[in-house]
Amino acid sequence: MSFDVVVFGAHPDDAEMGMGGTIARLAQAGKRVCIVSLSAGERGTFGTPETRAREAQAAAVILGCEARILDFPDTRIACDVASRERLMHLLRELQPGIVFAPWYASTMGHRDGASHLDHLATGELVRQAVKLARLRGKASDLPAHDVHRLYYYMVPRDRLPTLYVDVSETFETAIHAISAYETQMKIDKQGTAILEVLRVGRAWYG
Repeated sequence: MSFDVVVFGAHPDDAEMGMGGTIARLAQAGKRVCIVSLSAGERGTFGTPETRAREAQAAAVILGCEARILDFPDTRIACDVASRERLMHLLRELQPGIVFAPWYASTMGHRDGASHLDHLATGELVRQAVKLARLRGKASDLPAHDVHRLYYYMVPRDRLPTLYVDVSETFETAIHAISAYETQMKIDKQGTAILEVLRVGRAWYG
């Protein structure tokens, strides 16, 4: 099955928390969107792989997209040869025109969510897999596929985004989808609930 857009994240909830409003807008515009989480988030502080998988499916229904969870190891995602080959094959299978991934570098501190090592590794891994997927000489049982555009989300606060998406009309849909991750709503940042942190961040970007 092919998709117009594939959004990669390291863990279930990354895509929804990072760009849920954009995903909802794309789905409402009739685009076929698939969220691909590389890991099940099994080493997270809250939730289990089973609960997070159920939450991911619930969030996908709200956003109007599909969701897949792969079995990369949580906290140990690495941009190695085997991982690049695996994502290259997945891109050739899903055939997206547009791909989103977390930004692949950060100078921010260890408490900044965007600088999680899995997020950075996922961004670099997708970046390289997109390149490999288009090379016809790269052996595979699937034909080469050229992704038209690769965009990044989870942009660190020390960088200014080069593309903004107005999600005013889909903001509450995104919040509803994020809230479907009930286990993750226990997260707080220095006493501020994660949902409020996400609201403030989007307000800061306008």
